[in-house]
Amino acid sequence: MMKIVVLTGSPHHPGTSEQLADAFVKGATEAGNEVYRFDAGRRTDEFSMIKLEDNHPGQEVAIEPNDVITNEVMPKLLAADMVVLVSSLYYYGINAALKAVIDRFYSYNHELHGGKKAITLVSGYGQADAFASLNLYFKQLLEYMRWDKVGEVLAADSWNNQKLAKHVEEAYQLGKTVK
Repeated sequence: MMKIVVLTGSPHHPGTSEQLADAFVKGATEAGNEVYRFDAGRRTDEFSMIKLEDNHPGQEVAIEPNDVITNEVMPKLLAADMVVLVSSLYYYGINAALKAVIDRFYSYNHELHGGKKAITLVSGYGQADAFASLNLYFKQLLEYMRWDKVGEVLAADSWNNQKLAKHVEEAYQLGKTVK
């Protein structure tokens, strides 16, 4: 059994990236894994962004240190064996809510570095080449975190319901293989 944290960013319900996350979670749960999911896009009122503290230039601190990211997400993330990052394509990158959660990794860099597996689930309405910068971002992030990427689903054609259904099934099957 693995401890898996699924972080999503889209506020759209039901959305294409949400369908990928739902399918992955279903497969991973059926495979006997413990799954924690945080839908950042629908919970933005529960956590703060990062800001620079005025009297210590260059040092990032949380505006509200006792928010859901600090109290709920980070303890699960620190204990996780695997992290699944789920986003829709937003202007060639990830959406803001997921990025805000990832930015909060900063305070936990040493504890989060290394030892985790990672999966990315991405949907969008562009062709595969429209995802180049988003894929590069995830590649660089995972390399920096020293997390081993063990899978991905890229639903570049998620506007097409038949193709999306195939990607949803792919995410489900990926979840079932996680052990």
